[in-house]
Amino acid sequence: MSVDPSIPLSPLDAIREKLRGYPQLPVEDVGNAITVKAVAAEGFDVSLHSGDGEYIVCMAGWHAHFDSTQIDTALNCFALGLSDAARLLVHSHGGRDHRWTLETYEDDAWRADSTTGLLFFPFWRSKTVRYLRNAVIAADTP
Repeated sequence: MSVDPSIPLSPLDAIREKLRGYPQLPVEDVGNAITVKAVAAEGFDVSLHSGDGEYIVCMAGWHAHFDSTQIDTALNCFALGLSDAARLLVHSHGGRDHRWTLETYEDDAWRADSTTGLLFFPFWRSKTVRYLRNAVIAADTP
């Protein structure tokens, strides 16, 4: 089956098309959402969900909402999560992740983009901080 170039692809179909070039990636496709599973312990899942006139990109516990006018931004965010130009700073207490900060590599430095966090977590337990990073798409970062 070939794709008719005169008919624009839906964002999910565009992702499906791109992912054909990465057959080694474990992908879960449930119709209105696509998730690329982490391929390494230091990686994270990246997904795009479609519904109610919006798109949600998730990277582990971090997420961002995009309305229907921001389709290209949502697709770029999804791709960013698979690239080595992004990483997640993950805070945990007692082995429970509760805060995720998306960082991007710009001008030879890592810069915080945005943070998603949980309100309730076991703050009295020991704290750990770790970085997660995918490297499916190379972007010439260290």
